Amino acid sequence: MRRWRSYYFLAVPVILLIAFFQFPRFNESIHSIFSTLARPAFVLGSSLREGLYTIRYQSGNFFDAVAKQKDYLARIQELEGQLIRFREMERENQRLKKLLNFSLTLATKTIGARVIGEDVTPWKKVVLLDKGSRQNLKKDMAVVVPEGLVGRILEVEPYTAHAILLPDPDSRVSALTATSRAQGIIAGIGTDKLQMKYLALDAEVAIGEDVTTSGVGSIFPKGLQIGKIESVERDSDGLHLLALVTPSVSFSKLEEVLCLISPPQK
Repeated sequence: MRRWRSYYFLAVPVILLIAFFQFPRFNESIHSIFSTLARPAFVLGSSLREGLYTIRYQSGNFFDAVAKQKDYLARIQELEGQLIRFREMERENQRLKKLLNFSLTLATKTIGARVIGEDVTPWKKVVLLDKGSRQNLKKDMAVVVPEGLVGRILEVEPYTAHAILLPDPDSRVSALTATSRAQGIIAGIGTDKLQMKYLALDAEVAIGEDVTTSGVGSIFPKGLQIGKIESVERDSDGLHLLALVTPSVSFSKLEEVLCLISPPQK
């Protein structure tokens, strides 16, 4: 009996094969039913395959990006550094162009220099220049920028020089008010303001009036801008007026200057 059961298992496939060949429509029906039943499995399998491929692709990109992150950051920092340098070069070019145009308006030859240091003493206002006697700088040369008078050369070495600025307490410049033509002495007080001393009591000095070099003496040529009158009061000696002057030059932002070789011919 068990042997006949094994024959049944062999007979069923044979009968199905014969039915497929003898009845094509039955074959098509079976195929259609099988396709309908298997379609969800095929769709699911295809979706899983695409999902696994996407996960593999995305994870590959992710790990690749993580591996290159340091390179990207280094490149970004390099580009940012280049951008900063380009911007600084552009600003420097603009300053030098302005300085060159200003030098063309002067009636004397000039020597350009860069500020490379400054005195650390709080009350002293002295800067170090990158030019010296080898570049023909000499003591007491006037130092200027397009905004006006900066100071004068104080000491000269072969390749560097020290320049004393107007705000230094030891600085003195003969000055003239532009409108009232009152003469006095500009003196530094160690701050961002200047004083104009020894003005006559009857000098009609006005607030906001320009102050320039008077040309008295042989160091500073006449007509260099110094600043504007901020306030006027009677001096403590009672014999003169004392004016507070706002300088036209921003001494804390000096980078390039011009040194006047000699005063203009009168």
